[in-house]
Amino acid sequence: MMIRSDKLMARFGCIVMMLLIAGIMTPAGAQKKTGRPNIIFILSDDAGYADFGFQSNRLIPTPNIDRIAAEGVKFSNAYVTGAVCSPSRAGILTGVNQATFGQVYNFVQNVKYTIPVDSFGLPVNQKLVGQYLKPLGYTTGIVGKWHEGFAARFHPNSRGFDYFWGFLWGSNNYTAGTAKKVEENKRPLAAEDIPYMTDAIGNQSVSFIRRNAGKPFFLYVSFNAPHTPMQAKPELLQKYEGKFGSKGRELNAAMTESMDENIGKILKELEACHLLDNTLVVFTNDNGGQVIHSFADNYPLRGLKGQVYEGGVRVPMALMWRGKVKAGTVYEPPVSTLDLLPAFINAAGDKAGKYAVLQGTDIVKLVNGRLKKKERTFYWYIAKDHGAIRKGNWKMDFVPGKAPQLYNLATDISENQDLYTTEPEIAKQLYTLFYKWKDSLPKPGWVPLKTADQLDIQ
Repeated sequence: MMIRSDKLMARFGCIVMMLLIAGIMTPAGAQKKTGRPNIIFILSDDAGYADFGFQSNRLIPTPNIDRIAAEGVKFSNAYVTGAVCSPSRAGILTGVNQATFGQVYNFVQNVKYTIPVDSFGLPVNQKLVGQYLKPLGYTTGIVGKWHEGFAARFHPNSRGFDYFWGFLWGSNNYTAGTAKKVEENKRPLAAEDIPYMTDAIGNQSVSFIRRNAGKPFFLYVSFNAPHTPMQAKPELLQKYEGKFGSKGRELNAAMTESMDENIGKILKELEACHLLDNTLVVFTNDNGGQVIHSFADNYPLRGLKGQVYEGGVRVPMALMWRGKVKAGTVYEPPVSTLDLLPAFINAAGDKAGKYAVLQGTDIVKLVNGRLKKKERTFYWYIAKDHGAIRKGNWKMDFVPGKAPQLYNLATDISENQDLYTTEPEIAKQLYTLFYKWKDSLPKPGWVPLKTADQLDIQ
């Protein structure tokens, strides 16, 4: 019986592609020659702290995301550097707290700013992850959401990414055939050819892995799920009818399941290509959960996207790297997404320590206990009079219109008991440190002509 070629490629796609293009026996053998791992960084968008199985059981099982934590490490105190999409992602991509180069505010559609739309973008004098890895022989790609600029000089293909499939704005439609302004390496794509967006991102990620299986690659899988608009696949939404007492939570669950399924596709493709043993995989979220509009669940954290309370900046995070990180590890000390780029650079064979601009610490070395333990300090600047500092277990929040608030996160993760007046020495120390840092910051590169609370839904 003849086997149709499309079925053959679906079943043995990676191996067939490698044999046809590279002429080698197996993709695994090709990568062992380099000794350098592939790196896949997966980012969800606006998800809640409690919305994944490895964090809680309050939404739905997410077996593929949970697998990353189960076969690697779960971080209990993981933070992003911004409370909304674009600033947070700028910190991740540069390894630098974005407030230190003025990228403080989001940039969203239908809002006026102090600069025109073509002037918005991650500053070109900031070096991005692809620009660190490409000289080391890595093929670099991003699939999904960009949200770091629209003009040619800010485009992913101009910022160290060999391949881009996705959209430049911060949100898009999900429903098949309705996506807007999707492109592939600057070539516009017809909406009718694009399936459900989360599936499209998963499919394109699999294709990138398959095409590049014979050489080291870096892939940034940038999901927009479960960011608004809340559009779930009908067959998945039907599964959750009546299970949460909330239509919004049903939508969030169905969209989260779609994302988990597509992360499963990525892991399966790595296995099919014999690459899973040679790939560093990270999963996290871009900022705190959007509770109001995306129906995220930040339990047990206070606050939400756009705020400096834990619910705005503390995120789920898991990392898997077979043979390098012990499976089932739970890492309790605080870490930051600034710690990812140094790990990627070191994993790729370079030395992150020679790049003085990087502000994080290699997260893999932290997990493996290869660095001297020390108390770390983390800073957030969200907007005028809105920021935070964490030093050790102590966190001080600066919220507009309120006095500074001080919390001991070791005993009060929900930030319920304000100790500002009862711990004056600690309060003074954190207050002084924060304002010394804040006063060193440049002016924001752009400011919305609306208040920040009107932007936190984006």
